[in-house]
Amino acid sequence: MQPDLTNHTHMDCWLNVGIKGSAIWPTEETKVKFGGHDLLLKPATRETEQSIHINLKGISDIDALTLINRFLSVLSWCDDQPMENRYGWSGSPVPGTVPKEARISGSIIASPFGFPFYRNIEKSEKAQLALALFREARTINSTPFEFLGYFKILNIFWKDKYSNGQNELIEGIRSSIPKLTDERAIQRLKTLNASESDVPKYLYESGRCAIAHAFADPIVDPDDVSDLRRLSEDVHIIKAIAEHLIRSLGVSKSIAG
Repeated sequence: MQPDLTNHTHMDCWLNVGIKGSAIWPTEETKVKFGGHDLLLKPATRETEQSIHINLKGISDIDALTLINRFLSVLSWCDDQPMENRYGWSGSPVPGTVPKEARISGSIIASPFGFPFYRNIEKSEKAQLALALFREARTINSTPFEFLGYFKILNIFWKDKYSNGQNELIEGIRSSIPKLTDERAIQRLKTLNASESDVPKYLYESGRCAIAHAFADPIVDPDDVSDLRRLSEDVHIIKAIAEHLIRSLGVSKSIAG
């Protein structure tokens, strides 16, 4: 249920949002400061889901939900886990609880060492967008669209445009491949090098373009398991490049800052 999109400035009015995902989460009610506002995090119980709560005093519903999404994107990036804002409702004078529902099921990993969260919204809009796209790709339940989600992060850095016979995006992939250290990406590259004459071009044409378009070969058929198996291996390379680029922006992988 989408909350009322109003601006609350004079009275306590709490937004209560259910969260689904697998990133680290506090084992007891915890308040963290993020983006200049207090976020109250509640763990799951037998009757309730893990949740985030924010007082809408001085912030609109839309801005509050965006702030929560930014927070979840940091957790998703730091823990390399899906994190999903399942929304909720606003209007309660005190923080409410989110009843346990099958549609919000999902186990968040409890931290045995507390929740030392000392991060803030990234100052760079490029970094903010990259983290948002990373969380989206990590959370979506579709191998082709997960691949495309990571590829969009590459597109933040390089234009998808041909000039003098070269595509900046393809050449960006080419320049990044030697810098990768992820073992799954390296193993997949070895396999592809044995069968593909131009791996960066293959990743662009048989991955990005084949997923995004459906009018000419190559095309990815989401029912074809051979396509899904291929992409489930190729995605390790694109994800590793995306992570390398995010780190190049100075984005920490630690919730402690």
